Parts: sequence; C-alpha cells; structure tokens
Amino acid sequence: MKKENNHRDKRVTKGRAESIFRKTIDEYISRNSGGQSLITITSIEQADRSNNVTIRVSVLPETKEDAVIDFLTRNVTDIRNDIKKKTRVGILPFLHFEIDKGEKHRQEIFEII
Repeated sequence: MKKENNHRDKRVTKGRAESIFRKTIDEYISRNSGGQSLITITSIEQADRSNNVTIRVSVLPETKEDAVIDFLTRNVTDIRNDIKKKTRVGILPFLHFEIDKGEKHRQEIFEII
C-alpha cells in the first residue's frame, strides 16, 4: 500500500529543517561572532518550492546591525558547509540574512506603551 503524501507531512519536514538550521546557525554565530554584539535569530522562512531561506536576526546594540549582516553575508559559505557537515538535509538551500524589522517595530511600540 502506497503511503499518501499530505500537507501535514510537508509541514513537519519543513519545521524540522527550520529547527536544524536555527540550531546550527546559532552554534556557528556563537563560535565565530567575536561576542561584540548579541545576535538572535528571530525567524527562518523558506518559501514553498524554493531553494532560498531567509533568516531574520535582531542585534544589540543596534549600531552593530550593519557589521553583523556583513559578517553573516561574508561567512554564508562557511555556514552552509557547517549545516552540510552536521546535518543530513537533502538539498542545501541558499541563505539570506536580514535584520528583523518587525521585531524592531514591536520593541518601539512596547517602549511607547
């Protein structure tokens, strides 16, 4: 009997992959960032049927945001190699890093209240 592929199975797989990416990238940042700023992964999004993953980060102090994005972009090949070495992800996606503007706006609203 052939197992039926449904949307729930795909969501579990996608969620598991995002969890693996988050953990591996977090470990890479901890080992290699230098500790001059606090870098937190706030979200990881992979569009359906896409080989691109967008990783949003928040950075403290905010003055280091450009330097952090530059660091992550410069080291994206090493980060991908780290993911490949430590996991068994079938197709290794392309990683794109950006500052989480939504988190920034949420913090500004919280300060106003």
